Amino acid sequence: MRQHSGLLLLLAFTNTSAQRILHFTKTSGFDHQTRGVSYTLFQSIATELGATVDDDATAASFTDLDGLLEYDVIVFSNTSGADLFDLQQRSNFEAFVAQGGRVLGIHAASDTYRHSTANGNNTGVWDFYPELIGASVQENPNHVDGTPQYSMDHIGLHASTANLPDPWVKNEEYYYWEGGYYRPDNMEVLRVEETVGPNGQVNSYDAARPMSWYRELPTGNRIFYTALGHSTENYTTDMLFRTHLSDALAWLLDGTTAVQDQTANGLTVLQNPADGSVTIHSDIGYSNSLLILMDATGRIVHRERIVAFPMVVNMHPFPPGLYTLAFEGLLNRHFAIMH
Repeated sequence: MRQHSGLLLLLAFTNTSAQRILHFTKTSGFDHQTRGVSYTLFQSIATELGATVDDDATAASFTDLDGLLEYDVIVFSNTSGADLFDLQQRSNFEAFVAQGGRVLGIHAASDTYRHSTANGNNTGVWDFYPELIGASVQENPNHVDGTPQYSMDHIGLHASTANLPDPWVKNEEYYYWEGGYYRPDNMEVLRVEETVGPNGQVNSYDAARPMSWYRELPTGNRIFYTALGHSTENYTTDMLFRTHLSDALAWLLDGTTAVQDQTANGLTVLQNPADGSVTIHSDIGYSNSLLILMDATGRIVHRERIVAFPMVVNMHPFPPGLYTLAFEGLLNRHFAIMH
């Protein structure tokens, strides 16, 4: 994907329908003990996004299909094991996805209902789930030793990484995929550098590998997964992790977000979130540069030559969601702003 030099401004084109999130944390395998802090974090994020969030640690919400379909996004936050749902609850979740439901998986969500091609225990009970999430973590070893600090690079452009440093240096229990299951059509957004294994050596599974990705399904719904989020500190003090989850959730919710009018380097974007259009003002004179509008996946949906300011960008042709304005040829650096 071509990288565009210049100033990047993140904006939102809003969807006014009510948004509901289900925060799900049941485990039948290793319990990370993060459910309470995770729920508190998502309550805070949901408030900022104008959404509501319900908590479920028992899978009771999956018993009634009509009730499950009331949710826009289901968050699998450090779930684990292969004994979370009965057959009817599994069927209801499959129906939720088939009817447009969206899913966010965090860390051990990839150690939940392990794929039949993956090594280890509890493998092959319900392949629908790992194929939806996009991975099953390798076993023996599952991950690096402890939570060492490594660097992660952005891959492409995506709303979930727009407000993160590139590279992002983070202490984390970095997962392995080589002996597990990894879906080849996952759209990677974060990649950790080569790591050192628990045996003190660089093994084949220590190669640079994805840590966060997304997929857009043929039915129009979206899936996002991050392998980050092992320790409780992620949910209480790590503001970059919070930003990653908040922006990913906003993307899943079609751009319901708290983005506001933005000013940077002499450029001001008004009416943001956009309701039909945004207006761009400049007090420096950036005419004859190129304006590029990209959707949350980094796909260019509009470009035009800047002749004069103020200029109006018509958002009516585009669906609700998060978009990035890139001013090609301006400045020598990139940055994004989100309030």
